[in-house]
Amino acid sequence: LGLALTLTGCNFIGWVAASSRGEDKPVDVPAEYLGMVDKRIAVMVSADEYTLFRFPRSTDNVGQAVGNAIHSNVEGAAVSIPREIARYQRQNPYWITSRPSRLIDELGVDRLVIIDLNEYRTNEEGNSSVWRGGVDGSVSVYEADGEDPDNASFQKQVRAEYPEGSTFGLVSADADQAKIEAATLSVFARRAGGLFFDYKRCVSDEPNVFFL
Repeated sequence: LGLALTLTGCNFIGWVAASSRGEDKPVDVPAEYLGMVDKRIAVMVSADEYTLFRFPRSTDNVGQAVGNAIHSNVEGAAVSIPREIARYQRQNPYWITSRPSRLIDELGVDRLVIIDLNEYRTNEEGNSSVWRGGVDGSVSVYEADGEDPDNASFQKQVRAEYPEGSTFGLVSADADQAKIEAATLSVFARRAGGLFFDYKRCVSDEPNVFFL
């Protein structure tokens, strides 16, 4: 899944798409929250037991992908090392019940991003033979210097699908689980991370094919 954590731009995911594509058209997407500049940031991800049973590394993957997007695109952003955050979560399995202010203090950060996943899949719902990725989660930001660090200063629901803009998924001959998971993660990371920086979303003029 390393590809999802490093590749961006209008030509991304071309190695997955089976159909031909037209000319990419960039669309400006403005940031919705600007309080990440020059801040120490931790990204923590939660998921239900069913999701963790099917995808044990789903929370680690989302945390790393979104953290990398923030680190790479927000000026002066110092994002906590994902494996250290993952270790903290394993050592504190009930962290999600802690007050955000306590997590901020223990992690030593200025901004805490909590992503609560309610969907993480690689197949079309009810059809295991068709690949269609989906990641959906609530993204909340807590500020150490906010008026109330225990209440989110910013919150937004983010959803990503791959292939996007299509009513059809991909058959097994065109992709596999690892590729679909990586592609969907990359789209989600760009959208969730992109809440904090301006970016261009590139859309192909070929119907039913979208590129990050």
